[in-house]
Amino acid sequence: MRLRIGLITDIHSGPDMDTRLGSAAFPLLDRFVKEMSRRFRPDLIVDLGDRINDVSASEDVERIGRVKSRLESVGVPVLFLHGNHDLINIDKRQMRELLGKKSDYESMDFMGYHLVLLNTQDPTFGGVGGTISEDQLRWLDEDLDRCTGPVLIFSHHPLDEQKFDSHWFFAKHPDFALAVNRERSRALFARSGKVKAVFNGHMHWNNVEVIDGIPYITIGSLVDGGLTDGRPASAFAEVTLDEGVRVSVEVRGELPMSFSYP
Repeated sequence: MRLRIGLITDIHSGPDMDTRLGSAAFPLLDRFVKEMSRRFRPDLIVDLGDRINDVSASEDVERIGRVKSRLESVGVPVLFLHGNHDLINIDKRQMRELLGKKSDYESMDFMGYHLVLLNTQDPTFGGVGGTISEDQLRWLDEDLDRCTGPVLIFSHHPLDEQKFDSHWFFAKHPDFALAVNRERSRALFARSGKVKAVFNGHMHWNNVEVIDGIPYITIGSLVDGGLTDGRPASAFAEVTLDEGVRVSVEVRGELPMSFSYP
C-alpha cells in the first residue's frame, strides 16, 4: 500500500534567535498547510520536534498550541515528537497533554506500516544534546520483535554518523549533535530486518546516509537561515512509501533535495 507523509521539523516559532528566524514560523506554517491540503494530500503529518524558540512556560505553551492547531487543520492525523527546545520550560507530562501523546516514546500501526516515534530527550543534556535511555532501548527491542509490516522510525536527534565539521553550530558543540546510544539503536534496526527508513530533524540541514541498507534522512529546519544567506530555509519534506519497499523523499524550500531508496 502507498503511504504519503508530510514531514516538518524545527519550526522554532517565537522571537528570532541567532539563525532561528522564529518570526517567520507561522507564515511558513500556513504555506506548508496549503501545500499539504491542496497539492501533496498526505495520509499523515509528522512533526519531528522543536516547535518553539523557548522563552517562558506561558509563551511556549501558547505557541505550541498554535503550531498544533495549524498542523491539524490539514485534516489528517498529526504525530508529534519531543524536541530539546520544547522541553526547556515545559515538563514532559504537560507536553504530552498539550500534544495528545500517550507516551514520550510510542509506536502504532497505520495503513499497513508500523510507525515508531522515539524520544531522544531521554534525557536531554546541556539543553541541546539528546539520549535514548536504556529503558527506551529495551522497549524498542521488544517493539521491533513483535511488530509486523514495514517499519518507519522517527526521532528528533540523528541516529546516523553524519559529518558536521562545517556546521555553523555543531562543529563547535559536537556532543550536542547526534543522539547518545545511536549505535545500539541502529543495531536493533538492522537486526529486525523490518526498518525501511529513519527520519530526524535537529541539525537544521538536509542529509542522507545509508547504513546496513537503511536510509537515515535528516530534514532541514522550516525557519533557519544559516545556509540561506539569512533567509528562512522554508524546508519541509514529502515522503512516499510504495508498497513498503521504495522510499522517496522530496525536500521543498530554499535548499531542495530529492532522494529515493532502493
